[in-house]
Amino acid sequence: MPRNRTTLHAVLALTGVMALSLTGCQGEDDQRPPGPRDRKGHGVRSLGDFDKDGYDDFATAVVADDPEQEFTPEGLRVVVIPGSRKGLDTARHRVYEGLEGPLLRADLDGDGYTDLTAMRDPNPGGAPEPGTAREAVILHGGRDGLGDPVPVQAEDDFNLAAVADVNGDGHCDLIDRGVGRVSKDPGVRPRPGRIAYGPFGRDGAPAREVRHEWNTVSGAMTAGDFDGDHYDDLLFTTTQTPEPDEDVPEFMPVDTSFRGGPDGPVPAEYPRLDNQVADGPAVPAADDVDGDGRTDLLVHADRHVGSNEAPTAGQLTIVYGAKDGIGAGRETVTVDQETLDIPGDSQSGDHFGAEAGTGDVTGDGHPDLVVNSPGEDKESGRVTLIPGTPEGPDPSRASVVDLDTPGVPGERYPSGRDNFAATFPLLDVDGDRHADVVALAVGYYVKSTPGLWLIPGGDAGFDTDAIRSVKPGPLGLDPRHWD
Repeated sequence: MPRNRTTLHAVLALTGVMALSLTGCQGEDDQRPPGPRDRKGHGVRSLGDFDKDGYDDFATAVVADDPEQEFTPEGLRVVVIPGSRKGLDTARHRVYEGLEGPLLRADLDGDGYTDLTAMRDPNPGGAPEPGTAREAVILHGGRDGLGDPVPVQAEDDFNLAAVADVNGDGHCDLIDRGVGRVSKDPGVRPRPGRIAYGPFGRDGAPAREVRHEWNTVSGAMTAGDFDGDHYDDLLFTTTQTPEPDEDVPEFMPVDTSFRGGPDGPVPAEYPRLDNQVADGPAVPAADDVDGDGRTDLLVHADRHVGSNEAPTAGQLTIVYGAKDGIGAGRETVTVDQETLDIPGDSQSGDHFGAEAGTGDVTGDGHPDLVVNSPGEDKESGRVTLIPGTPEGPDPSRASVVDLDTPGVPGERYPSGRDNFAATFPLLDVDGDRHADVVALAVGYYVKSTPGLWLIPGGDAGFDTDAIRSVKPGPLGLDPRHWD
């Protein structure tokens, strides 16, 4: 169907890369004094809380396309909505113009408040002015919430890809993935990546900056402590597929891996992953699925549902972290809509597992798995909850929420393409110690649906009777951007 309406894309936590979006960046032997407690006297529970009032805060990057010029950005903005006892407090929201993802959360200056990183485009939608370049910025957290953007002080434009503690000193580091040579764009000047080591000053200056060659063509990054040694590791996945070119030889996709250590990342063997989808390799997400303290990989891949149908039903494979590295311990587990007790059926175009993440939705102390199927039912979208156990996700207790679920405000557009989906990371925005889902419907033809939904967690899973919705108007966004 041709695209003939203004499109809003909500970039859920990252733009173009997958990274560790919540990180404590604190080593096992870190002797720093504990960070400040929240205003209720509770200890630090989550890096989702920018102002330490006991409620996690939601942030998303929004890109509105110019209706006159297809696929041309009209405006970039980051929307931040504080949490409260009643959920999202839209009256205190803030919109940052000109910012885009990746949105990464970490305490970069060590003051006990979570900060947010983003990228700033000096001229979104047009050619940059001479002497200007996209730059990484830090929005420092504090008692009054996030402050104004502060540029990361770097020797050149910083291509922000991840936040991680790669040398285990307890300070968060920012990772620049560099620029790799690609055959279809020979004019791009390749350059090594960099590590801006923390702690960062309030002026955005890192403790030091080190160039690092990642030896990848053009990789998207996934970060996490996959072996549990308290040094964060890095994976670079080549997402671009080779294309014939008369002037420049085709490149071979290069996936690289680095293991963190006291002197920084060192090369390691890239794990074998089933991550092929129709338009190239999918970038794995990082999360702790079984609660053992090691980061696991959530790997999306195609799944064939019939000999004459496209392989886009989708599946999600959990590759567990282990002492000897990713996949060296527990057997991998694959779930899809043919898995016993998972609601629904695998159909072409569902894209089950296209995005996924974990959080304690049921409040029992075990991570629960939340999986998106943005293409479900003509791209209307669906969110699946698979509760966790000490052994991992338990499909026998799985449940789903979509725009047809009783209790969900609004309704799906008859022609589909709402793309109803959970955003990540999961956050406890109402402070009841159950992870909640903030869902967006950002498809082509959203008309009767609100802008976003808060799906509260509860002891039995999603509390569908308490789902609330927010329209874009109260957020200061033009409703046509959500049309």
